[in-house]
Amino acid sequence: MNFILKSLEVFPAASFTEGELVRISRTDFNFLTKQKCLDRMKYDYMKEPYYSSVLGDNGNERRIKKVGSQLYAYSVESADSAPIEVTEADLRRYQLSFPALFEKIRTVNKIEGKFQEIPEGYFYVGYKLYDSFRVGFVFIPKLGDGKLVKFAGLKDICKDDKVLVVLTPFTKIEDIVLNWTLSKCKIVTAPLAASLDFKTFKLSVEDLIKEFMPEGGATALTKQQAKDYKDFGYKCYDKIYIPGTKAISRSNNLDINGHTIKMPDNAFKLFIELVVELKKGKGGWLTKVVDAGKYQIFDRVRSPLQGSLLGKDAKKFIENNASKQYRISTHPDFVTYNRANLLKHTDSTVKDLAKRLPKG
Repeated sequence: MNFILKSLEVFPAASFTEGELVRISRTDFNFLTKQKCLDRMKYDYMKEPYYSSVLGDNGNERRIKKVGSQLYAYSVESADSAPIEVTEADLRRYQLSFPALFEKIRTVNKIEGKFQEIPEGYFYVGYKLYDSFRVGFVFIPKLGDGKLVKFAGLKDICKDDKVLVVLTPFTKIEDIVLNWTLSKCKIVTAPLAASLDFKTFKLSVEDLIKEFMPEGGATALTKQQAKDYKDFGYKCYDKIYIPGTKAISRSNNLDINGHTIKMPDNAFKLFIELVVELKKGKGGWLTKVVDAGKYQIFDRVRSPLQGSLLGKDAKKFIENNASKQYRISTHPDFVTYNRANLLKHTDSTVKDLAKRLPKG
């Protein structure tokens, strides 16, 4: 793939023979053809010219002739040039399929929107939604004839993208002034060859945009999750995992944004009740009548969470709407649990609540 991408920067319509690709790596060639990232070109070698990939042939136009059972490429330009023996694999030509390659990248990295060609022969790959901004992706097959293109105008085309990742095939842009200017426009450039794992099609998105991330990071959202935040007004992006195990007697384990904490039994029961309501997907509000002077039960739920929350504000995370309703104010998808363990919990209330949690 590095060989293909490097060639594309010189000539975006470059094609490659099966022979030359297999000589580099048969395993990679088989993988890319299986993934449909390489398109087999229509080529009638008895009628169309042939150009050898042999080093030193310098793009010499040749014609294929069959001599017995062997195939030979004869020079059109020089009768003195020795014929080159070729195989069927040398005559099968392929091009990189941009749509197929980027469809794999889009699927694996959950990039939304429409893959489409935009002005200047660039491709808009799509976008990813984060909690406070949207990141767009553009692919530029060719940088230009030794001149760096002016990327800043892309923000006028991609108006909805707060941050723009411009992917080049192979070459990293080293121009300090240009990179500084682009950074001011919230544009980052990166070579696809160095940024993509071609075995998994995973793109290192967070590493690419870390300079534009808000303090504490940002959470990637699907289109539906972004809609839910708009419809239901969740205030946080914290991720919770409930293993359903006890730390010590009368204390339960919770994983908050990757940190393990402990929550007392009474507070844990209320927390699970809030989770049950949140998982209904209707905003998560639980009507809870609390006797005057006994609101401290919610403080007991909030207190263990405080230090591990992204916003460090437990009252925002365990939200109260001043109408005797409370909720966990993060997206339901961000709260996961081990239901089997909760169904075996020592507390009967927790076990009963666990029965009301969705499976999976």
